Amino acid sequence: MSWLLAALLLCYIDRILISLAAIEMQREFVWSDSDKGLVLSSFFMGYLVMQIVGGLLSNRFGGRNIFLAAVLLWSLFTILTPLAAYVSFTILVLVRLLLGVGEGAAYPSAYNLIHSWMPLKERSMSIGLISAAASVGTVAALLTTGKLIEWFGWQFVFYLFGSLGFVWTLFWIRRVPSIPPESQQPKKLSSSITEKRGPIPWRILLRHPAVLTIYLVGASAASISFTMASWMPSYFVDAFALSISEAGFYSMVPWALATVATLVAGRYADQMISLGAPPIRVRRQLALSGFALAAVCCIGITTTTSSAAALLAFCGLFAGLGLLVPGYMPVPGELLPVHGDVLYGFMAGIGSITSAGLVALVGFLLENTGSYDMLFYLIATLAVAAIILFYFFAQATPIEVDEVG
Repeated sequence: MSWLLAALLLCYIDRILISLAAIEMQREFVWSDSDKGLVLSSFFMGYLVMQIVGGLLSNRFGGRNIFLAAVLLWSLFTILTPLAAYVSFTILVLVRLLLGVGEGAAYPSAYNLIHSWMPLKERSMSIGLISAAASVGTVAALLTTGKLIEWFGWQFVFYLFGSLGFVWTLFWIRRVPSIPPESQQPKKLSSSITEKRGPIPWRILLRHPAVLTIYLVGASAASISFTMASWMPSYFVDAFALSISEAGFYSMVPWALATVATLVAGRYADQMISLGAPPIRVRRQLALSGFALAAVCCIGITTTTSSAAALLAFCGLFAGLGLLVPGYMPVPGELLPVHGDVLYGFMAGIGSITSAGLVALVGFLLENTGSYDMLFYLIATLAVAAIILFYFFAQATPIEVDEVG
């Protein structure tokens, strides 16, 4: 688990680098806000493709090998980002897209590993940990990247963190077996891991109401998280004239709070389920609380007049994001225990589509309104819609494959 978390931490560092580097890159290459939005959003187009395909590949070949290939791929294109930027804008967009392809396989394969290795009573915490790794990686990137850019230039951060992925692969190959050791393999899951998985239930993936619900809820959560990750540093620079390193620090604090909220909520969910609480009640409580807090704080951000007040509102928003992770992310594995990684990949892929659209839309809105307010109103609307969908249509019990058709 520790090596998995280390790579996911690095995954988010490599992903977040561009959010700070793009501030300097926009000045150097004279990009418009729409150009900047395209660079930031291009990642998600590759991300969505491989999240869907990554879930299928992990289900077929196992999460360990697919995860290894993902790390190698995204590390390579992280290193190539500065070169691509100097070649042409189009090549940069292509490299960002390919970086997304590499990172897109990370979470479906990690999801596969958790559902192959971990017993049900520990999955909320395990999923909380991999989500927390994302937050910690974001915090690390925001905390260090600003100063590194000021000291060594924006190109340096891509070379540094991209190279760490290749170092990590040496340890992963030596330390992590292709299948769980017998002593660590959960007894209740041992037979299901070794037995033939059976055909992928495509009709359930495409039409079951509970599945469609988790697609839409996951898309709302992903859009909020990824848009904030992409544009929050720019917001602090544009709205309050902070330096890049100051914007990195201000953006780091909410992510740190999200990490704590995710771990606490994951622990709470596991404890409640182990005490006999229905999983759907626990999932609904966390998801609805998280989305509600996010919606209220988004509206609050539009009324702030100082960087300190904005930071406080962002902290509330990200605490909400942390709460909802154990509320919705374990659901794919609960709906389809054998094919949860495939369902997760579809959920995440759809989330990438909406995230790409919203991240790109921010640049357009800024050019036409000169304000971030419309962004926060849209995010609040997404959160409210997710609350309604999850409350009325969510399910956290296994779907029988013969339920549909």
